[in-house]
Amino acid sequence: MTGDDLIDLLRKYEVPVDQSALESVFQDEEQGRLLSEWAKSHLVADTLLTKNELNSYLAIEQNGKAESLAASSDLSRVQAFSDQEIFDAIEELNRSTDAINKQTETLRQQQNALSRLITTKGKTGDARTDLETRRLHEWGRGRKALQTSVELLSQGVDYRISDLDQGTKELGRELTDVVGEVLQSDDKLLGSLQKLGWELETEDPEETENVGQLREICARLIKYTVECIRTKLDRSYLESLEVFTKPSSENQAPKEELGALQEELESLYSEILPVAQMSVEQQWLKPSLRSLSAQTGQGVGHATEAIQYILHCLEHLQDRIDRLSDRATSFKAHESATGTLVATARAELSEPATSDSIKRRATAASLSSPARRFQPTLADDIMTPAPRRRRANTKSRRRSSGGTSYDSALEHLLGELAISLPGVENEDTGAAASAQAQAAQLSNILAERTQKACDVADSVQSVFEHTATSQLTEARTALQLIRDSVLAESPYSEVHLVDPGIESSIGVLAQEVHNVTSRLEGVESEAAVLAKGRNLNRDEIISRWGHRG
Repeated sequence: MTGDDLIDLLRKYEVPVDQSALESVFQDEEQGRLLSEWAKSHLVADTLLTKNELNSYLAIEQNGKAESLAASSDLSRVQAFSDQEIFDAIEELNRSTDAINKQTETLRQQQNALSRLITTKGKTGDARTDLETRRLHEWGRGRKALQTSVELLSQGVDYRISDLDQGTKELGRELTDVVGEVLQSDDKLLGSLQKLGWELETEDPEETENVGQLREICARLIKYTVECIRTKLDRSYLESLEVFTKPSSENQAPKEELGALQEELESLYSEILPVAQMSVEQQWLKPSLRSLSAQTGQGVGHATEAIQYILHCLEHLQDRIDRLSDRATSFKAHESATGTLVATARAELSEPATSDSIKRRATAASLSSPARRFQPTLADDIMTPAPRRRRANTKSRRRSSGGTSYDSALEHLLGELAISLPGVENEDTGAAASAQAQAAQLSNILAERTQKACDVADSVQSVFEHTATSQLTEARTALQLIRDSVLAESPYSEVHLVDPGIESSIGVLAQEVHNVTSRLEGVESEAAVLAKGRNLNRDEIISRWGHRG
């Protein structure tokens, strides 16, 4: 710290000082250094008083109140506040005062508006009553007209159901008769086709026998012809061989010619059978077959025409059977749909009219005020709905929780909340008076439990805040006492505690104070979130189970 900084600090606290003396001290380096260290350690806000603070203390001392104020409380336990903290508190008080003034003005305006509203409410009460009376008469006439229309429509639906039922039965009988006639005609046609098929034969047995005999005769002719030719050749060969082999013969042939003749004869043997077969077929077999084919051609053409006729008839029968099957399937589907529709309509018509429920809803809505009609209440949520048709094959469903059976979701919810309402067990007696009584009782229970929850939350919050505040106050007081004692008993030098463990304890204590403050802020935010979530869960449960009940 230089001499100029020290002079500025002393002037800030309005301490008279000789500037030349200070400058002479700072000219000596050792003395200036010591003076700077001393000023840094002791010339602070905790050891110096401003002129205003000094004047205030002198005024209190002159009035004789200093001793009484000192004796009134333990000054060692009084927490010291800085000027900035006092200024901040004053500013906060001013802002609070302004907010209170604004709120007061707002309340005054609201009071004036409420007064005007109360004044005008009496004037509009009669008009509202007349309007509600007229609406009741109009709703009554509309309800009667609606009931008449419902009865007429029910009668028309009943007549239509009877017509549909009778028409379905007649159409079923007609369909059975038509199908029977079609099947009988098809049976007759199939019988005729069967007889025609029996009359047709693919081959004539006599013709087949004749062809077989002809082929057999030709085969024997070929065999005999071949044997005859071979015999003739053998005879000629033997005669020639006998002539050429006689010793007295002059024309004796050489052995080479005999060998060639024998080979030529053997080659003729292999060609005799094909030549004989071709000759017999050309002369006898083919002409005979052509003659037989010409005789049976007319019969084959007639059989072909008959087969084509049978095929066309079968295709016609198949097509008619497919179309008949499609029509029968469509008729059965329409008959099933008509039966289901008729059963549903009869079940609906067998249910009694819900005029009592409609009248109860109209009365409850007409007796409520316009402001209330625009705001949904709990009575609207638990209003008894129109009775629903139950199927005969449907079993009643019950929910169980903890060994207890409930008939409805509303009973389940009330059982979970330990609430007992009169009239909930008997759903058939849900009149307007009982519904309003249940709604009023539920509203009272809700208000009571809400108040209890708020009281418990406020109690827990106040206890926690009181405990945390007392601990923080004690910690701050202890810290202030330690600081005051250190400052009071320390020499004019840099402050050091004798026991280093105390400094660490002070640090730990400051950290604990910071942790407690953080926990307090976290608990406050969690309390706000829990309160908001509790309200949301309550609204969700009421909206879900109340409507379903």
